[in-house]
Formats: sequence, C-alpha cells, structure tokens
Amino acid sequence: MKLITTSWDDGHIKDFRLADLLDKYNLAATFYIPAANDEHAVMNEKEVIELSKRFEIGGHTMNHTRMNTTSEKIFKAEIEGCYLWLADLLGKQPQSFCFPGGVINQPATAYAYNTGFKIIRTTELLNPWFDPKAYVIPTTMQVYNHSSFTYYRHLAKRFKIQSLLLYLKSGSSGSLRKTLEYYLEYIQLHGGCFHLWGHSWEIEEFNLWSELEELFEAISNLPEIAYVSNEGLLQYKS
Repeated sequence: MKLITTSWDDGHIKDFRLADLLDKYNLAATFYIPAANDEHAVMNEKEVIELSKRFEIGGHTMNHTRMNTTSEKIFKAEIEGCYLWLADLLGKQPQSFCFPGGVINQPATAYAYNTGFKIIRTTELLNPWFDPKAYVIPTTMQVYNHSSFTYYRHLAKRFKIQSLLLYLKSGSSGSLRKTLEYYLEYIQLHGGCFHLWGHSWEIEEFNLWSELEELFEAISNLPEIAYVSNEGLLQYKS
C-alpha cells in the first residue's frame, strides 16, 4: 500500500489557512484540537465545528496537557474529558488522538484506547513504514526546519536504528524539500505511509507558508497513492 496522510496540532486559528491549502491540493488531514491551551490561542467551539465539516477533528487533551508529570487522575480527566467534549460538540465519536508535545506513556496510551480513540499518533519522525498492527502511529516529516543533528538525536534517543540508517542515506541535510522528495520516492518504490504534520502557528511564526505549499504540491494528485485522514488509516489496520 502507498498512503499519504497529514495532521496538524493545537487548533490555532491559522488552521483555516492550512485547510484552504489542503483543499487546493486535494489533501486529506486530521486536526488535533484541545479545548484550551495556555501556550497558544485556540479556535472557539463554533470554529471547531466549522472546520469539522471539511476535515477530521482529533483529540489533543482538554488543556494541551503533557503526560510526563501528570497523575493518573489528571491524564484520565484530560483524555476522557477531551473525548466527551468532541463527541458532544461534533455529534459523533472522535477516532484519533495525539498527545501534546509528543509526550507519551503506556498507561495513558492504554487509557486513550479504552476511552474510545482508535488511532494514537506520536511525533516520531522519519518513519515511512506502515505497520497495520502498530499500537501507535509515527510520522514522517514535520513542517519545521530541523537540523540534521536534531534528526539524528531524535532517532537515537528513541533507538530507531532502522529509521536512522535510512535517513543517513538521504543526504537531505535538513532541507524540507529534499527530505520530502527522498521519503516520497521511498514510499512510491517500496510502499508505506508518508505522514506530514505540523503546527499552523509555527508555520506562521517562521514564515513557512511558501515552503508548505511547495510540499503540498509535491505530494498531491499522485497516481497509485491513497490519500487518507489519520482516521482513514483504520481501514488498513489489522
């Protein structure tokens, strides 16, 4: 299988600019939105409903809470509260969930599944493979200009040796476009899932809109590719 999916975190109002670009290039997406976030402004409930008419909305806790130092009581309230909030707001059960900041642990992950979420997305980068039996799903690229050293450190501390060896062959030197082309070609040749993600507030802050549109153009309307939201990956899981 050859899949392309995208996802966008934090529910900033600039997500609507993202949505317009996604529509322009016929790309599927999931937007992970918390009810509140002290770090960045979040769209209001009316805007969440409006965006849900165009794209999947996934859970991102109630208050953008990271799960590294929180008690079981807090992570349960954050995850279940988020699930119930979205179900009530959108009139349907949410399917996808992403932990803020990529901070993930086994008890919280298990609780998210038990609550009713069926897809759990991480922030693991540089993974072009799709494992139908995976407990959580990784990503391939973030729309952010990471250095090669950052990528090496990211993969090394997670002991992702296969991903590290593949990245070493890319020669991309941190270039967004070169990195995308390398992993996209890999998926076209070998199958897998290209998962692009980011934050609209970060794209705005670092003025990456032009680069983003170039990336969208490069991955759009390709033959033999299935374009799916994160929820859409469920049909390929076993």
